Amino acid sequence: MDRTDNGKKTVFLADDHALVREGLAALVEKTGQFTVVGQCGDGLDVVEQVTAAAPDVVLLDVGMPGLNGIDICRELGRKAPASAVLILSMHDGEEFIIRALENGAKGYLLKESAGEELAEALRVVAEGRRYLDPAIPGALLAKLHKGIGDPYEKLTTRERQVLQLIAEGNTNKKVAEALQLAVKTIDTHRMRLMRKLNIHDQTALVKFAVGRGIVSSS
Repeated sequence: MDRTDNGKKTVFLADDHALVREGLAALVEKTGQFTVVGQCGDGLDVVEQVTAAAPDVVLLDVGMPGLNGIDICRELGRKAPASAVLILSMHDGEEFIIRALENGAKGYLLKESAGEELAEALRVVAEGRRYLDPAIPGALLAKLHKGIGDPYEKLTTRERQVLQLIAEGNTNKKVAEALQLAVKTIDTHRMRLMRKLNIHDQTALVKFAVGRGIVSSS
């Protein structure tokens, strides 16, 4: 993999909390083997910034605004395949881990383990190998790709963005501004995604997003 002039591999940090990113940056630099080359707190901007920075590893949180970490991971697999994705999350639920791995993540690290395990996790995924937090049972890997037929997988990236932004409480006008699209276009995406998910009202749409972990219920 590419290295910086000082021989260190590169890491891009994607987390919506600035203080968390600062702490992670310190931990990354402390390894002596990696250096941070970029940071982002908005899920809608991560893919573009990672593509520009071309890091060896993307350290990515699941709970990103605008577009969640798992859907970001899916996009990075298409647009920045040379950058290995290491998910760093507080979510230890099986469904989050499986979906992350199915969408291209090389590793999954729990935030409570980050201090002790981060350096090892970065090394493993940078080498192209899979890394699972020690607290995650290896047997979980046998459940990968069992969710074939999931209607959510039929949604385009734009439809996923619209779904999440609406579920976050934004009006169609606000969604249009965030995505730099016309309100009429947002209406069209919204109708299409609801049809694909067989959802017929706003309440059910938000409930779906919360149940899937796309947005928080708080």
